Amino acid sequence: MSTQLDGARGVAAAIGGVQACRRALAGLTPQVVAIVAVLLFARVTGATVENLVVAAHDNRLGDWFKSLFVSFGLLLLMAVPMLIGVTATANLGPRRGLPRFASLVVAVLASSLSGLLLRMVVGNRLLLDGAPPLHIILTYLWPRYALLCGMMTIAAEFYRREIASVEAMQRAELEKAALEREMAEARLQGLQAQIEPHFLFNTLANVRRLYDKSHRAGAAMLDNLMRYLEVALPRMRENTTTLERDSELIEAFLRVQQVRMGPRLAFSVDIPAALRAYPVPPMMLLTLVENAIKHGLNPSLSGGLVRVSARREGERLILSVADTGVGFSPGSGVGTGLANIRARLAAQFDDRADLALANNELGGVTATLTLPIASGAAAR
Repeated sequence: MSTQLDGARGVAAAIGGVQACRRALAGLTPQVVAIVAVLLFARVTGATVENLVVAAHDNRLGDWFKSLFVSFGLLLLMAVPMLIGVTATANLGPRRGLPRFASLVVAVLASSLSGLLLRMVVGNRLLLDGAPPLHIILTYLWPRYALLCGMMTIAAEFYRREIASVEAMQRAELEKAALEREMAEARLQGLQAQIEPHFLFNTLANVRRLYDKSHRAGAAMLDNLMRYLEVALPRMRENTTTLERDSELIEAFLRVQQVRMGPRLAFSVDIPAALRAYPVPPMMLLTLVENAIKHGLNPSLSGGLVRVSARREGERLILSVADTGVGFSPGSGVGTGLANIRARLAAQFDDRADLALANNELGGVTATLTLPIASGAAAR
């Protein structure tokens, strides 16, 4: 049992060590190593290019290439502790201010010295050269490579800060978009809450007036109102509905109004079966129907017809409510219901949706609601 526990602890320790190494070396990608290698190769080539002409003249190009790649290999070897030391310090050390600056300076000095010593040890074994005097190492070679390492660290720090700034801007944009979306949804709910009582109170007032004239008609209207509310109430707070559910709501509402108006109101709801599954904003069509009755048919002694229809044009859904009422009158098109519809369209669809009102050939008004069709919303 203890052996199993020791094995589990060993595995956990190994996993923890791997994760710690990943955190320490985060950002030390193959691309970064490749860039450093290219820079070092360019430096070695630039330092030895003067010897290329001499080597070519003396037929010693092989020796020149050998010296080039040995020097390049030794520089790469020296860069390993520099990259590891500076990267680990940048990832695990202080994040900002003077402590970060001090830790990076120490990392640059220590890693450049360790890289220089490693290069000298391996170079001595490969080239059998003697080590330079200690004062040369401390006063010339170490500061030289420490300066190179420091310049690369400064460039990396500027790059890190630029990346952090870009990421912060992206996060701020995402948070702003999320906040705007939440505010738009809150505005939509507020506007919808204004619309709902608008026609409910009107209908209840009509029920009361009808009861004063005829109890039988008032009871019939109240019965139809209850059926309407059974359909409407579960959907009033939904953000979207479908044309099928909206048409059911409209028909229930029109039956309520038909009890009140009698033969003065005729209606038809023509929604093709292929379009009934398309999503639409809730209550908008109903508001247009109520508007047609209130401003088109009610002022007319003979009443008229309300016709609700839908069609598709390309990637747009065209919904219309036409009446045969009295047509436009001064102030038409600026009521609360229409203003709320326009505000909801702007908040939900920007400029991709529209509400237009126009006189029709039958003497009434046609309200046309144009909505974008969401991709994949329904089968083509």
